Amino acid sequence: MRERLKASPNPILVKYITGPALIRDADRNFKNMMSVNLAHALMLDKQGIIPSEHVKKLLSAILDLKDKGAGALPMSAEYEDFYYNIEQYLIKTIGMETAGKLHTARSRNDLWVTVFRMAVRDAVLKLIPLLLTLRRTLLDMANKHADTILTGYTHMQPAQPITLGYYLSAVAEALERDFTRIIEAYSRLNQCAMGACAFAGTGFDIDRAYVAELLGFDCPIENNMDSIAGRDYQLEILADLAIMGSTINRFTHDIYYWGTNEFGYLEVDNTLASSSSIMPQKKNPITLEFVKSKTSHLLAAFMDAATVLKGIPFGHCKDMIETLKPFWMAADEAEVILIMLNATISTLRIKKDGMKDRADSNYCTATELSDELVKTEGISFRIAYQIVGSIVGDCVDAGLTCKDITAEMLDKAGLIFAGRKFNWPQEKVARALDSAYSVAGKECCGAPGPNSLSAMLGHLEGHLEEDEKTLEKLLAQQQKAEEKLAKEIKKVL
Repeated sequence: MRERLKASPNPILVKYITGPALIRDADRNFKNMMSVNLAHALMLDKQGIIPSEHVKKLLSAILDLKDKGAGALPMSAEYEDFYYNIEQYLIKTIGMETAGKLHTARSRNDLWVTVFRMAVRDAVLKLIPLLLTLRRTLLDMANKHADTILTGYTHMQPAQPITLGYYLSAVAEALERDFTRIIEAYSRLNQCAMGACAFAGTGFDIDRAYVAELLGFDCPIENNMDSIAGRDYQLEILADLAIMGSTINRFTHDIYYWGTNEFGYLEVDNTLASSSSIMPQKKNPITLEFVKSKTSHLLAAFMDAATVLKGIPFGHCKDMIETLKPFWMAADEAEVILIMLNATISTLRIKKDGMKDRADSNYCTATELSDELVKTEGISFRIAYQIVGSIVGDCVDAGLTCKDITAEMLDKAGLIFAGRKFNWPQEKVARALDSAYSVAGKECCGAPGPNSLSAMLGHLEGHLEEDEKTLEKLLAQQQKAEEKLAKEIKKVL
C-alpha cells in the first residue's frame, strides 16, 4: 500500500504518530471496525459486487479475528495505520485474492469516519445513563426536602426564603435541558458515512442505507463530501458537555459553600472527604473540588477541537483526527464528573434546623413583611419597602436579627413613611417574618410553595421517565442492529 512512496515510514512518524495511534485504535476502535468490515462485506454480497464464495471467506476470517481480539494482530507501524494492519492480517490468513476484495467500493476515509462516529456514539450512550441517574438523584432529594427551608441568595447575599427541594428542582430542570441538547446532537451524530469512499462516492452499485442499518445508524449522510469533511457533530457534543459542565459547576459551587462552617447547611459523607496532614480537625470535601475543576476541562476540550478545525479545508485531512483527543478527554472527564457528583449528592447530610434558623434570622423574609403591609394596609409597595427597609437598617445597626423586629418598630416606621400606625399584634409581625409562612404563600407558577413545587416535581418526573424511555430506544436500536448483523452473517454463511 506504499507502492507510490517506495519507502518505509520515517521513524519519527512512527514514534510520535503511527505507533501511539495503533495502540489507541486497538483499544478503542477494534470492535467497531470489525462491525464495519462485516457490514461492508455483507453489502458487497447483497449487491453482487464480489462473488459469494469470497464473501463467505471474508466473513469467517473477520469473525475469527473478532473473537481473537486486537491482540492477534502483529501491529506493525510499517503498515501505516490500524486498518492496514487488519487488512494485512486478512491477506495472510485468506490470501490477497479474497482479502483484497474487502476494500472494494470504499476508502479509509469513509471507513474511519464511520468508526469514529460509532466510537463517539458509544461514549455518548455511556454518558447519558449517568446524567439520567444524577437527575433521578436530584429529584428524589428534592421530593425528600420539599419543605426543608433554605435561604435563597442573590449576589451571594440572603434574598428570599425557598426550600432545598425548590433549589434542587431548578438544578434538575437545567440538567434536563442539558440532556435534551445531547439527545438532539445524537440525532446528527448517528448518521453513517460508509459509501462516501474518499469523498466523491463510487461507481459501484452500493446500498448505503443497508450498511447504515446494520451498524445502528439512523440513515446515511446524504452528501459524500460532507460525510468525510464534517466534524461539527463532535463540536456540538463537546459544546453540550461544556454547557452541562457549566450547570454542574455552578451547582457544585453552591454545595461547596453551603458545607463550610460559616454556612453549616450540609456535610459531605466521610468516605468522600480527605483529612489534613497537620490540622486534625479538618474534613475536606475533595470530590466537590475535583468536580468543579474537571468541568473546566469540558470547556477546554470544546475550544481545543474548535481551534483544530479553524482554517482547514472542507475536505479530508489529518488535522481532523486531532479533534478526537479533546473529545476523549471530555468524555472521560464527564464520566468522572457525573459519577463523583452523584455519589456526593446522594450521601449528603442536610442540617435542616440550622438552615431554617438562618432563614428566620438573616432578613430574607423582609420582602414578605412588605407584601403583607401591601395586602392588609392598602399602601403602595414602595412605601411598604421604605418602612421595612428602615426597620432592617436600624436593626442591623443595633446588632439585632430579623427575629427581633417588633410591632412597635413597625408603627414607628409607619408614622414616618405612611403617616400612621398599623397596630399589628406581635404574632402577626412574627408570622410575616417566618420563613415557612413566606414559602407557603408563594403558589404562583414556578414558585416554591408546596402545591407549585409539587406540580413542578411532577413535571420533571414525567420528563425524566420519557427521557429514560428515549435511552431505552437508543440502546434497543443498537441491540437490534447487532442482532440483524449477526442474522445476515448467519444467512450468508
